[in-house]
Amino acid sequence: VRRRKKESSEGENDIETGESDGSGRLHPKKSDPKDPPSKRGMYKEVVEDVEELYRVLHPERKGIKRMLRYATVIILIFFLVAVLTFYTVKEANIFCVTKANDEEPVCTTISWTFLFFIRQIITFIIAVLIQHVIIDVMCLHFQCLQRLLGPLVILGIIQSKGWPFIVSAWAMMDFILLYGPQLWKKHWLYWQDIWGLFNEDNPAGYVTESTDYRNILLGLLFLGIATSLKRIVFGLTFGKKTFATYNKKLTQVMHSILLVSQVANLAKEIETARFSERDRLRVDLDSGDGSESEDDGNPDNTSRSLTLTQRTKIMGMVGEWEEPVIESYDKSNIGIGDIIQFSQTLACIDNHFPFTYAFGNARTRETCIDSAQNVFERLRRHTNNIVDGVSFHDIARVACDAKGDLNQKEAKRLIRLFRPSRDGTLSMIDFVKSCDNVYKELRLLQASIANSTQIDDASEVIYNVMFYAIYLFFFLLGIRGAEESYNFFLNMFLAVTPISFAIKSACGKYVEGVMLILFRKPFEIGDRVAVAEVHSDASKTGASTWFVENVNLFTTSVRYAVTNEVGCIANSSFVDNRIINAKRSPNALVRINLRFGVGVQTSKIDLFYKTVQEYAKDRPREFLQLNGLSASSIEAELGYIEYILVAQHVESWQQMGQVWKSKVDLTRFCHELSTKLLINFEKPCLPVELEIEKDDSNLEEMGDLPSDFTAGLMGKRVKRPVTYRCEGDD
Repeated sequence: VRRRKKESSEGENDIETGESDGSGRLHPKKSDPKDPPSKRGMYKEVVEDVEELYRVLHPERKGIKRMLRYATVIILIFFLVAVLTFYTVKEANIFCVTKANDEEPVCTTISWTFLFFIRQIITFIIAVLIQHVIIDVMCLHFQCLQRLLGPLVILGIIQSKGWPFIVSAWAMMDFILLYGPQLWKKHWLYWQDIWGLFNEDNPAGYVTESTDYRNILLGLLFLGIATSLKRIVFGLTFGKKTFATYNKKLTQVMHSILLVSQVANLAKEIETARFSERDRLRVDLDSGDGSESEDDGNPDNTSRSLTLTQRTKIMGMVGEWEEPVIESYDKSNIGIGDIIQFSQTLACIDNHFPFTYAFGNARTRETCIDSAQNVFERLRRHTNNIVDGVSFHDIARVACDAKGDLNQKEAKRLIRLFRPSRDGTLSMIDFVKSCDNVYKELRLLQASIANSTQIDDASEVIYNVMFYAIYLFFFLLGIRGAEESYNFFLNMFLAVTPISFAIKSACGKYVEGVMLILFRKPFEIGDRVAVAEVHSDASKTGASTWFVENVNLFTTSVRYAVTNEVGCIANSSFVDNRIINAKRSPNALVRINLRFGVGVQTSKIDLFYKTVQEYAKDRPREFLQLNGLSASSIEAELGYIEYILVAQHVESWQQMGQVWKSKVDLTRFCHELSTKLLINFEKPCLPVELEIEKDDSNLEEMGDLPSDFTAGLMGKRVKRPVTYRCEGDD
């Protein structure tokens, strides 16, 4: 953290004193390599290296101190027991072994056994210290060792950190210091005659040279090595899967982050006025020929504004409606370098300033919105722009290279990110929304990767059970032989078989749910999904959806999009159903039903469609294009033709609220336009004959009612004038 802060502060100083290439990309001011370092600078570097080493060792030092305290207490207890048993019950033995050449059995005393445990604790401490030196210091901080061994070996050593490395190192230390028939391996203080507790007066027996002890050490040694290899394989497998799944999305998010960062750097540069007027590309707009001044002929000059040709290109690209190009990636060529770079990229953006310090704090959504407003205000105050916004041509400076030429690829990315209006203006709300969209994509991507890692860790537990079972089989096979190993696993199988029949149905559903999440991966955190039967018809106006809150191997937590009610669904319930993922779906298609009269001329319908097209083009943040206006049914008897207008929205159904709002606005505009063009269809008035045929004998009490009314109540037909009732009349 300290090094990152130092680098970032140095970067800020470089920005303040650096040079610009005119595109918002700032380059640090180059120093002369011939300048010798000062004594103060050398002393500062030495102090920083010492602080860096202390930073690395400081967290581990606390854990090592705690371990030494516990080990000291245990060693003292075991030593007291060994002293008491040696000097009180010296002949007390644990076991005795008689070999072929022995006349009497060779025994192992209790006191020597406790001393052996003390030496095991010492070798364990040595193994922990070796891990700290090799992994935490050498592999992670010595770059020469990294280049010498290569990334695969370094990755394997780092993956073994923890109990696998400690167990293997512990077994290796025991082989070196405690295994063998040598006298010094039985008694470390065999050479002295003062304390009989530590020499041959305290019999050790054949423990240090026994076959069982050797097999145990070999088993621990190969267990650590095998576990480390398993971790490497699983790490590479899961890493490749995560890389293949999220690499494209991370690349898109990083492109957006870089664009926002460049715009923020441009705003800061404009605010601090680090460029001069002679570095601008001046266009003689009065002449109208688009010729540049003499100063613009120098390729070293920096482009601070866009030429007329560049403005025309941008305006043309704003009017284009192209689908984004989907680039394929060969999953078989994913290497360790790609995985490491992927991990480093995630670590780089996981901080309070993912859009660089020039943008500001963006740890939360509120701070990101505030920082975006500040950037927009800096752009608006120090550029030639309209009152309510900024000109997109000022922002498009970041798409220019060092020579002042417009990079069309970068310009298209800017247009897709900010979606300016057709006249090239960008309002504050649109700018903030664009930055907010990038922030939400970044956080959702981080949440999805974190959840995918949790699922991988949970699935690794299943693989670990099978791995350790296989290792136990081969371990017993090497120690006890094939017959005893076979009997052990046969007994285990017979014990598990009745239980497996009892939970057969539950296990089957569990396996189905696990396979669905691990291999199919139909959704991720934050996705809007709809679940229905496979053979049911899908809704043309969008299905009822749920938001995915959390996913594990067993269940999926969802939230109903309409009421925010939270539910939990077993993963096996998704297996036989159709899952619609709105986030993975392409841009939403909006369908609007329209009715025009049969007698409406085709020219008016064409005019209507062209006007709606202009409406959609004037809203590039809402619609990509109109897909067409076609007749779906002709009802000549009823006097109308039904048309369907299809528009493609910028967002997918994941953003259902924005899609519905745009659909409502487009529907209202279509009805107002059809009314203005007098092509809207209104149902004709239909004749309605009113009759009263109710009969009632109790009419004498009516009094002086009209004769026609009383006749109607008596059941007599009363003919009245025919009236016409139109739809909608009361």
